Amino acid sequence: MSAQTEAPAPVTAPVPAPVHAEEKTLEKIRPTRLIAFGYYVLMVISLVLAVIFLLLSPLKNYANVDNSVAGLSLDVVFAIFFLVVALFSFIAAELKRISTQYLVTDNKIVRKDGILSKRTQMVPYTQFKSVNVNQSFLQRVLHIGTVKIDTGEDTINIDTVHDPNKVQELLSQRLGRLSYSDQDQQPKKKL
Repeated sequence: MSAQTEAPAPVTAPVPAPVHAEEKTLEKIRPTRLIAFGYYVLMVISLVLAVIFLLLSPLKNYANVDNSVAGLSLDVVFAIFFLVVALFSFIAAELKRISTQYLVTDNKIVRKDGILSKRTQMVPYTQFKSVNVNQSFLQRVLHIGTVKIDTGEDTINIDTVHDPNKVQELLSQRLGRLSYSDQDQQPKKKL
């Protein structure tokens, strides 16, 4: 007698909440690299300091002083330290940028943040009270800005996006629009 064993059911990832069948993605937006401007500044400063320690070697001028750590001169140790700081600054800047995504559908806007710890914020167009653009002079010159969506209770900022006026226009056209579930509940007009 042969015993048949059933193969265990495959393990699947959790299925995301269903999106309305008619819902379409209008725009996927990521912030520009200027969202992590401070990290890039730190990276550039660290690279400059690393070059200074390697090329100019101000610590080599001291006579009869042993400036070495583990067989490396102190200026090389500082250069390596600043190169590591520059590398981590670059990685942090890019992670900050790629971990933020904005999804504009024809029914709602979704903001997703995070890599290890994720945060998702969804707001249907029915909750929109206003859509505004905030730009400094430099941001206007660079054609970037922040789109601020006010719901009355909360705000969503679409930070440092390219061409914020285009995003504002896209969202403003949908201001106060009924969601699909609201449209299904509306009484049908008789012809």
